[in-house]
Amino acid sequence: MRLQGKTALVTGSSKGIGFGIARAFAREGATVVINARSGEDCQAVAAEIEKEGRRAIAIPADLSKSDEVRRLAREAEAALGGRVDILVNNAGQPRVAPSVDLAEADYRHTLDLNLTAYFLLSQEVAHGMLARRSGAIINVSSINGTIAFPQRLAYCVSKAGVNMLTKVMAIEWASQGVRVNAIAPGYVETEMVKGLAAKGVLDRERLARRTPMGRLGLPEEVAEAAVFLASDAAGYVTGSVLTVDGGWMAYGYL
Repeated sequence: MRLQGKTALVTGSSKGIGFGIARAFAREGATVVINARSGEDCQAVAAEIEKEGRRAIAIPADLSKSDEVRRLAREAEAALGGRVDILVNNAGQPRVAPSVDLAEADYRHTLDLNLTAYFLLSQEVAHGMLARRSGAIINVSSINGTIAFPQRLAYCVSKAGVNMLTKVMAIEWASQGVRVNAIAPGYVETEMVKGLAAKGVLDRERLARRTPMGRLGLPEEVAEAAVFLASDAAGYVTGSVLTVDGGWMAYGYL
């Protein structure tokens, strides 16, 4: 029970990596706010976690809109007894298109959801954390924050921004007891990846061959990294980007 008595807000937690993190946090003793755009999806996940004897609260919000981000922060703090001990910024999505054809609206939407929402929600929640001189913020980045993939310009730019956002907040808030770290997953077996594979955008078998471990990751494996960063075991860890990619970034041989 590494997070016993803690409160947590995990965005984009109705499926995939976010769901894996929320479930792991609840298993480790945290009370968790479940967030997604769909209220029905949030309620379903919260009910599933509560069936396991844990406490979860559903708060839907569209985090591509700044007023919705701020509302989520207010409602989460109120639902969690006035404090958020752990924030996981995870909600996000890619836009796949040749850079020359990428619509401005798609570019802006990707940055609003994948980067600006991280900034605003961290800012809102940090006020309480800094006042209490305690808190952990975990930003879900990507290997695309460091290495470029074609036709994913907005996504790569947003994740590179997440990495630097993490580091700047970390060094500003370290002396006040608030730790800020990021996790950079490689390809993970999520609904989004499966959907892109079904559309022919991704080749899962080829991706597995490219990964030194020979397979895609699991949401539960990313969740374990998040539990570590949220726990007291990571008490001296801040400003780090922890890569969870099966060796993808380390492998440079052709």
